[in-house]
Amino acid sequence: MATINFYLKKSNKEGEAPIMLTYQNKGEKFRYYTKLKVQTSSWKGQRVKNNYTGFSEINSLLDDMENTLKSIEREGLFNKTEYFVDTIKRKFYIAHGCVSQQNDFFKIYDQFMEEAKATKREGTIKAYGTTKNKLLSFSEAKKYPINFENINSVFYEAFISYLIKDLNHLNNTVGKHIKTLKAFMNYAISQQYVTNNTAYSKFKVLREEADIIYLTEEELMKLYYFENLPARLIPVRDNFCFSCFTGLRFSDIDKLRKMHLKNNYIEIKTDKTKDFLKIPLNRYAIEILNRYAGQFIDRPLPTGISNCKTNLYLKEVGELAGLTEMVSLEKFSGSQKVVINKSKYELISSHTARRTFVTLALEKGMRAEVVMAMTGHKDYKTFKKYIKITDKVMETEMNRIWNKPLLKVV
Repeated sequence: MATINFYLKKSNKEGEAPIMLTYQNKGEKFRYYTKLKVQTSSWKGQRVKNNYTGFSEINSLLDDMENTLKSIEREGLFNKTEYFVDTIKRKFYIAHGCVSQQNDFFKIYDQFMEEAKATKREGTIKAYGTTKNKLLSFSEAKKYPINFENINSVFYEAFISYLIKDLNHLNNTVGKHIKTLKAFMNYAISQQYVTNNTAYSKFKVLREEADIIYLTEEELMKLYYFENLPARLIPVRDNFCFSCFTGLRFSDIDKLRKMHLKNNYIEIKTDKTKDFLKIPLNRYAIEILNRYAGQFIDRPLPTGISNCKTNLYLKEVGELAGLTEMVSLEKFSGSQKVVINKSKYELISSHTARRTFVTLALEKGMRAEVVMAMTGHKDYKTFKKYIKITDKVMETEMNRIWNKPLLKVV
């Protein structure tokens, strides 16, 4: 049973003492300074005696505070939801203007990011922060106050318009911000910071199939055997090629240790999905491992370069190795098509290696379920995003099926 009490703090030289409120329930409590003062001699039974000037107004304010707390409790009962003390405190502070809903929105967002650190990867937390910054810049640029109550269809259209028209973001980027916002609102609902707003659940997450950037077999081997690289780029190239030959993510190569190598297999629990993978090593992967044999205490490969730095270095590697084929990418910003023409080396990143492994493995005839077992993909819908059906594959399959004698109809 919750208790609501008013009491006096230590009085000043004039005998006046501040009136404090305390709310307690199930061992948890919060205190609130009412900003009211009274002579200690005129205080009795948690209210001001009627011999004190202004007693009626002060007692009325104290009654309002108590009634606000009881109203919040009734709201929880009506919604069949148990309000914890933190929720009661937040709602009480908002009701009495101690904290604005706009500031409260971002305060809770910060809490959302902090708690996510226990279960989410660093890149995810960074993405959460980026979305927060977009929301803040939108609020400032459009003079649009953001609080839990106005995350609705009007906000959605305004925010989408800002991201596309003002910032020129592509649809997939816009979709990621909306996806993050919905994750935050789900958190706010689960933590009972908001109970009466479900409009966000209808927000559409813009999503388009991304163009698959991968290396052809010729490009991969050209990179693998390229000799005139600066010393600082050789480990980057080798780790990238190792990923092309095994399908491992950058994060898994970074955590790879000698104990993960067993009888020409890699046995490792992935950093991103926590799946256990067992990947046979082909001769190219073994060659790379042999280049660094005995050079490190517990690592089989040179690591320590960040993913961001690796992606910058890979573009250097690709340019030096002559991966200069022009690639045309079609993307959309809203309904407007955006065509991007770049040399392939400008588009290479650490993730290109994993896509290269999947595409070339399928091109060489490896069954999809076998590739999925090595990459850790559990469903084909996700897996197919990594696949680029090449002209070579289509030609091979067409010849296999149709370029053979057909049955004659007599």
